[in-house]
Amino acid sequence: MESSRRWTSPSAGRPSPTAPALRRRDASLYIVASALGGLGLGIAIFYLNFLYRAIGLDNLAIGALSAAQALGALAGAIPATVLARRVPRRTAILAGGVITGAGIVGVLLFDAFGVLLLSALFVGTGGIVVSSSGSALVADATIGTDRAAMFGRQTALSALAYFIATSIAGALAAPVSQLLGRPEASALVIRALIATGGTLAIASAVPILFVRPSPVASGTLEAPVRRRLLARFAAIEACFGFGAGSFLPFLNLFFADRFGLSFAAIGVLLGVLAVAGSIGALVHARYAVPRLGTLRAVVTFELASLPFAIAAALAGSPALAVAALAVRAALMYGAAPTFTSFQLSSFTPAERAGASALLTITWNAANAAGASLSGLIRATAGPPGYTVNLVTLAGAYCVAALLTVALFRAHEPRGDPAGAV
Repeated sequence: MESSRRWTSPSAGRPSPTAPALRRRDASLYIVASALGGLGLGIAIFYLNFLYRAIGLDNLAIGALSAAQALGALAGAIPATVLARRVPRRTAILAGGVITGAGIVGVLLFDAFGVLLLSALFVGTGGIVVSSSGSALVADATIGTDRAAMFGRQTALSALAYFIATSIAGALAAPVSQLLGRPEASALVIRALIATGGTLAIASAVPILFVRPSPVASGTLEAPVRRRLLARFAAIEACFGFGAGSFLPFLNLFFADRFGLSFAAIGVLLGVLAVAGSIGALVHARYAVPRLGTLRAVVTFELASLPFAIAAALAGSPALAVAALAVRAALMYGAAPTFTSFQLSSFTPAERAGASALLTITWNAANAAGASLSGLIRATAGPPGYTVNLVTLAGAYCVAALLTVALFRAHEPRGDPAGAV
């Protein structure tokens, strides 16, 4: 339980040591960069599983590579936390981007399973540095209800970028195949497509260069309070991570294996899911939160998404599967940014990136476990294994929603300095 006395930030009543401080413009620049990065990486990631198959890897190995990317976040724990406290957000984000780029290059140049594992680890490590520092930047540059709305805009814009990415990715396969004179499913064609996405992702560094290089504000919560908060949030993130890892990394394979769809068709369908998610992200903070309150809006949307995950598991046609997954995506994409805002509002600026990194690491560790188990299930059961994967996702998300109510129903976020509030 929280301490009954009202906590006040150590920085309250004192001028912020940052000069100039991060502002809403800086958050907007990061959101634009995030969307650009999502556009390029969306193309690259769309084809990763297909590349692994093209070079002869089985379902178990593909699951291990997905798990390795998640575990890469564990290796990024120390740099993400240290960078977050000692350097401006801009520097940390750029450093993480370089590490991620190194991982993509490794995937492009090598076939050896060991090198691919290392490359996946690099992608995970760089990703945790970028996401934790970027989330902290958005939180630092916003206050109050605008924070949840800004996180919602980030999610929506990233989802739209992913829609464009998957649509482009599917459409590019045929012309690139003709240009190179190889089949669409060949390793050379798929690597060319991944390289195209990686090149586009480089452009995401440009908006970050215009973010203010402000030092991170000092002042922390009392250690017992911080530890209790982290432990409770981590329990919820572990449930979400395990559930997501059980199915979401294999969405493209789900449509290919169960319904026999082409790359182009899969790209369009994944784009539909992204658009549905972006709508949910925009609607939640603006309409659901004012009417239901933050936690009630989060939990209501999470629980409402579960029947649609089960419906997708039982769907006998791609149209029904996409419709069910689209509603699920809208509800979960709506709840997720609001809950992220709630989490980061509970920590001070000096702690936000570190807390975000640790919670993301928890999510990724559980995600790795879910992905590994998912690959094992499908290796044993074949395409029917996807039904088990989706049921596992729904069960884990249900536990996470119930934990949210049990652990945070009386919690009031108090991480912002009193002057900022």
